[in-house]
Amino acid sequence: MKQDRIEFRTNNEERQQIEAAANYIGVNLSTFLRITALERSAEILKQKDSLILSDHDRNAFLKALENPPKPNKALKDALKEYRNLTEEKRSNANNKINRRR
Repeated sequence: MKQDRIEFRTNNEERQQIEAAANYIGVNLSTFLRITALERSAEILKQKDSLILSDHDRNAFLKALENPPKPNKALKDALKEYRNLTEEKRSNANNKINRRR
C-alpha cells in the first residue's frame, strides 16, 4: 500500500503538458508522475553504475586484462597486509566462537 507523499510546485503550462501526456497514455496524473519518475531514476542510477570507455581506453583495458603487468612491491605489500588483516579477523571470530562453547 502506498503511503508516502511527494509534492512539488509547477506552473500552469508545465501542468497542462504533463496532464496531456498522462491522458495520452491513459493514466491519471499521479500514476503518470510516479511511473515516469521511477523510469527516469532507474536510468540515472544505471548511468551511475556504468562505465563508458572510448575505443582507445577499452583496448588498453582489455590489453591489461589479457597481459597483466607483474606485481610490484607495493602490490605485494598490500596483499600481504590484506592477508594479515583477514587472518586476524578470522582468528578473532574463531576465538569468540570457542569461548561460547
